[in-house]
Amino acid sequence: MAQLTQADGIKIRRERERQELTVDELVARLAADEGLERHPDYIRNIELGHKQPSMKLLGGIARVLGVERDALLGPESPKCAHCRPAAK
Repeated sequence: MAQLTQADGIKIRRERERQELTVDELVARLAADEGLERHPDYIRNIELGHKQPSMKLLGGIARVLGVERDALLGPESPKCAHCRPAAK
């Protein structure tokens, strides 16, 4: 049985935006750096929570973003300061 990844698309999107990357730029880097070809809409659906990435894809996203894969998993954690919206 395949293991389900419970990636948090919000964390992925926030980290991508924090690094000022567009979805298209993330997709291009996934292809160039990781050999993972994905359509931008697929990444958008992950970020919106409509799709769950494979562990391989999640690992590639984490490496491209320069974060630990576990930082992109599960619900928001109080320890994940860069994943929370900035205080107003």
